Amino acid sequence: MSIPNATLQAIIQAYDGFPLTDAEIELVRPELDNYLKEAAQLRTLDLADVLSGRLLRAQEGGEA
Repeated sequence: MSIPNATLQAIIQAYDGFPLTDAEIELVRPELDNYLKEAAQLRTLDLADVLSGRLLRAQEGGEA
């Protein structure tokens, strides 16, 4: 899933980043594409047996 240069330019502008030329975007594109590929693989993880960190609470007052 590759992001078009125009979309990247819009994202950069929305976050008040400095403008990049198409040539500069092409320099970082391999790393961006790799990041997107790895993020997509995270969706395939089976987390059925992993407890949510939001459910765990630390005991206060030094008692366990």
